[in-house]
Amino acid sequence: MKIRNVIFSWDFSFTVIVTILCYCFFPNSLNCELTKDIYSVGISVLSIVFSVFFAALAIIISSGDNDFINFIESNGNHFTKIIASFKFSLVLLFIGLLYSILVYTFTSNQIVNDNVLQSKWILTIFAFIFFYGLFASLNSTLDAIKYAEFRTRFSLIKKNSSD
Repeated sequence: MKIRNVIFSWDFSFTVIVTILCYCFFPNSLNCELTKDIYSVGISVLSIVFSVFFAALAIIISSGDNDFINFIESNGNHFTKIIASFKFSLVLLFIGLLYSILVYTFTSNQIVNDNVLQSKWILTIFAFIFFYGLFASLNSTLDAIKYAEFRTRFSLIKKNSSD
């Protein structure tokens, strides 16, 4: 994936807007109990999305026969683009999950050490990674729908050529 395509994509742009809004509306210091709960929700959501997404990627990779893959590659490298989109989203979800676990652990440690406040930057970074992971997953899911449309078109062409 080209960096230009990433930066000018709707999912990245929307994530930047949401992150800016979060930064503007968060107070400078946040209660650690609250942020710990938010990170916990992030871990739950991202782990579910990550596992389902990983399974979907495995299905897409294994479902195409060589003729079909050649067909969609000859029409603009669409298979390569779909796989790249899934790979990018999967890595982003993994980074989001890892960051969520790390900040959850960090925040739990802060609570144990009687630190009740946390910088809004930690939650703002979490918001960026969390929302970008979700929006990129949606974008990749839309790409998977394109894959299914190509599959239908290919089947019709194959059927018409055999008649």
